[in-house]
Amino acid sequence: MNRVSEAIDLAEANAPRAGEGILMTDLGAAAGLPDAGFVGGEVSSPDIVKRSIVVAGHKTSVSLEDAFWHALKDIARERGQSLRSLVAEIDAGRKGGNLSSAVRLHVLDHYRRRAGAAASVAGV
Repeated sequence: MNRVSEAIDLAEANAPRAGEGILMTDLGAAAGLPDAGFVGGEVSSPDIVKRSIVVAGHKTSVSLEDAFWHALKDIARERGQSLRSLVAEIDAGRKGGNLSSAVRLHVLDHYRRRAGAAASVAGV
């Protein structure tokens, strides 16, 4: 059994019953992904960090939760590119919406692909 399957089994075992509150389980941490802001089985209140960055020759700001900044830096490092060039790539490829949302979706998509690849290798 791989880490993703174990995390899903854990989530199902801890699923709330009728009348109970919703419990958030950090499946990403169980799969070895960066911290997504979960603390003790519940979602912690994320701190939004606003950073300025130059994209396509103009200065803009991007507001993200700290976990997304860390994940974005990890993705850039894995690709051997700067954070600025990765954000410029995301900006060039977005289809509407704001840049902060596009970055979040890019990070989510990156880790979904990684988890899917890990699951297919493990035969899940």
